[in-house]
Amino acid sequence: MTWVQFSQAHWLAPHAGQSYEALVVLLQDVGDSVLSLTSLVARWTASVPMTVFTALTEVAPTVSPADGLLLQATYPGDATSEPAALDRRTQLMAHQLKQQLRFYRLDASRLVLVGFGHGGTLALHLLLRWNCAGALTFAARLVLPLPGARGRGTSAPGSVGITGKVRLIEYLDTGRVAHAGMRDVVASLAARGIDVRGVVLAGPTLSEEAIRHGGAYLVELVATAQGGRRLP
Repeated sequence: MTWVQFSQAHWLAPHAGQSYEALVVLLQDVGDSVLSLTSLVARWTASVPMTVFTALTEVAPTVSPADGLLLQATYPGDATSEPAALDRRTQLMAHQLKQQLRFYRLDASRLVLVGFGHGGTLALHLLLRWNCAGALTFAARLVLPLPGARGRGTSAPGSVGITGKVRLIEYLDTGRVAHAGMRDVVASLAARGIDVRGVVLAGPTLSEEAIRHGGAYLVELVATAQGGRRLP
């Protein structure tokens, strides 16, 4: 059995002495390196000033499972990547994210999640259970069933927050068209009152077209985040 934990965040675009108005956290796909995100972030930072970018990675454990800090590794399509296992992983993510938000004196309403592959699956799962400004995902999988809907202003555990926006980027798989799957995901999220839009593209995950679309979506989500609350 493999166990993992989320490491401390990697600051991808720090600017000493700057006061930030939004936090963007990137979650890479299984097997990807944080270094693969640095050039991407370098392109996006110019479009979203007053924003700090960090990344969470999973590393080998340094404490025992009895400490309650470790979670079983899960991967897309694996039985352990279903809601119960993802709940445990996103709880640990939320702990790290709350620490970062407190450091910058930002409320969760000023947080944007950007996920790639399985990192996108985690981002969607977290957004549906812990309200933030929004999530931008690349080739993510929406794990069903979704938690029950709730109204604005409530915070019941396991319920859907409808204030966060979702922007999806999906890709044409070899031999089949992904438009139908995108429509199903958009319809499922929209039925919960979530502001959701998406696009289906050809080419690799981080093609030039995908980076441009992602950058435009990110500008929108960060603008929403910068209208959120600050911590006292």
